[in-house]
Amino acid sequence: MSYNRDKLTKYSLLAKSPVLFSALPKTRSMTKRHFRSLIKRYDKVIVKPSGGSGGVGVISVSSKGRKRFKIHHGTKKKTISGLSPAYSYIRRKTKGASYIAQRKIALARVNGRPFDARVMVQRKKGSGWVLTGKLAKIAGAGYIITNIARSKGEVVPLSAAIRKSDIHGASVSRIQSRMDRIALRTAEQLRKYYRIRTLGLDAGIDRNGKVWIIEANFSPSKSLFLKLRDKSMYKRIVGFHKKRS
Repeated sequence: MSYNRDKLTKYSLLAKSPVLFSALPKTRSMTKRHFRSLIKRYDKVIVKPSGGSGGVGVISVSSKGRKRFKIHHGTKKKTISGLSPAYSYIRRKTKGASYIAQRKIALARVNGRPFDARVMVQRKKGSGWVLTGKLAKIAGAGYIITNIARSKGEVVPLSAAIRKSDIHGASVSRIQSRMDRIALRTAEQLRKYYRIRTLGLDAGIDRNGKVWIIEANFSPSKSLFLKLRDKSMYKRIVGFHKKRS
């Protein structure tokens, strides 16, 4: 059976794993009913293209009480009264494309800017998955997305971002160990449904140190790792890619 590679399908397949289910932010197709349910339950929702990448088209929606909603798109912010007008405004922005609505995780921040992690997992033919690199992507000032090119953010070693962040109650080693386990388990789970040998996992960390699965990429950019001062992870990823067959 052939499975679609869109975000909602990947979410559904990952949710089949009892190990990963608790690390997945609730995700639904972007309908008015689903949008209402998620914003009512979580107060904050991320709306993004089901098949998009690179942070294009991502919209943040926050409930401000009294049926007012703050909508953050790029660096622009707008407050709208009423759920129906807010939904209609978002739908005009999405221009009829297929979108998902997802519980927004309050990402940990470095100097007030949210960050997430990119974890690379690769495998050679006939062998198991290997974690080959990880880094942190810090959003540019005023942006909700961590995509470096789009938000003019920065790339730093993951351990450095965690140490400088507002995370409390969890050590750097504990968070990274948990992230490693989730990344490897994600690759193993998706391998059941797709013919893949490379996975770039975008993982979030909230302020309590909990690791969340944001997105699983099958064709992740390796060039992010070139932005690190230490090029050893980049060399390992590229070398592994060349020898994987």
